[in-house]
Amino acid sequence: MQSERLTLKRFRIVKLMLSIYRMRAFKVLFPLSIIALVYLQGQHELKRVHLGRTLYELKLVPAPLIMQMMGMGLLAVAVMSAYDYLIRAQFRIKIGLWRTFHYAWIANTFNNLIGFAGVAGVGLRTLLYRKSGVPLSVLTPAIVFLSPLMVSGLSLLAWGNLIGLLPAGMLFKEHYWLGFAVWGMALYLPLFVLVQRSSLFAKWMNKDRQRTPWVTVAASLGASLLEWAFAGVTFWTIGNCLLGGVPFIPIFGIFIVAAIAGMLSMAPGGIGAFDLIALLGLTQMGYEPDQAVAVLVIYRMFYYIVPWLIGLVLAALEIGLQGRKFFRRRD
Repeated sequence: MQSERLTLKRFRIVKLMLSIYRMRAFKVLFPLSIIALVYLQGQHELKRVHLGRTLYELKLVPAPLIMQMMGMGLLAVAVMSAYDYLIRAQFRIKIGLWRTFHYAWIANTFNNLIGFAGVAGVGLRTLLYRKSGVPLSVLTPAIVFLSPLMVSGLSLLAWGNLIGLLPAGMLFKEHYWLGFAVWGMALYLPLFVLVQRSSLFAKWMNKDRQRTPWVTVAASLGASLLEWAFAGVTFWTIGNCLLGGVPFIPIFGIFIVAAIAGMLSMAPGGIGAFDLIALLGLTQMGYEPDQAVAVLVIYRMFYYIVPWLIGLVLAALEIGLQGRKFFRRRD
């Protein structure tokens, strides 16, 4: 009897290990399959890209336009601090407004560039807020609250794709699988609202056991909508500066589909999937592949790399300041 129990226990352990392995395999294989599919669909456009011509296009950009594009990119990243101000108000975190902005910039820029499915942002937020004396009992539900709402704004914009307000019909026509991706993202919005308003979520998040107020749900959706809207406006601004007279609605529609593809790929910053879908969309609008790649290079530079470099400096100053305080206390 005892040997049978031991065998059953071992079987359960093996079964658990197999399920974990399958989950890990899925997490690896699914993004790779998305990237492979996007690559196969975009091979023709990639062959038409000439790096020399792209660099030539970039050299022609005047300094005032560079400043305009960089300013828009920095503003778009600054808007993402709405997430941290939201959890600051929702969970009554006692940290100053300016320090909250610092923490938001550091966490968001590292998360944008490095990603790891949001692990970079979660890790840095935890480190920074803990160093400021925020207890884990407050910080843990705040981070859990923050994680699912970051995609809700993109989900709302996906409905704009589907109902024709932000059309991307040419992309759907030539690459029909993108329609399934956009539908999947759009359906996340009602699921997000249902979870936010559920009693189980209230028990985990709210100390008073009350359901999340509609005002908080709207604020959460608004913060996410600001992030994705400003990212899209940044993409359009760069396209307008480099390509000249680019219509906003079609470019914004392409950006949403590309962002969804990048999100599904789970790659840092959606790199690869986002760029190829955006390249496909821009070439369908009649722009040369070299010009489209120039837009993508500048977008990566001013929305990801430059803000991350600023975040790196802020992180060094923040951690260095905390370290000096620690050693002074010990002295």
